[in-house]
Amino acid sequence: MQTDGLKVPKQKDVPPQRSPSPSLPSAEIPSFLPPNPSADYEAREKAMKDKFRKFWMSSLAEGFKEDLEEIRKEPNLGPSKLALLIDSLAAGADIFTSSASASGTDMNEVDVVMGE
Repeated sequence: MQTDGLKVPKQKDVPPQRSPSPSLPSAEIPSFLPPNPSADYEAREKAMKDKFRKFWMSSLAEGFKEDLEEIRKEPNLGPSKLALLIDSLAAGADIFTSSASASGTDMNEVDVVMGE
């Protein structure tokens, strides 16, 4: 192609210029895992969970006394079904958190209930 005596190169003859991509800033990702607790902390945590479990089971037994009495009278309630019932009722205690988060924003529900 000619323009007033000048030769203009065709677009396909000239490779496109590419600019380098900027480097990404490094971002520190916070860990979602709890820090390694000490043995003393773990012992206190286990003792608190055991104490709360006893409180939970006694509260259930007191609150559902009549219902549990009726279930006890069932003729087909054998040892395995009774153990399953007890384990199922006790599992309700596990829904409560027993330690505050690392950020300190979550409430320790077990301590609140136990008054500690």
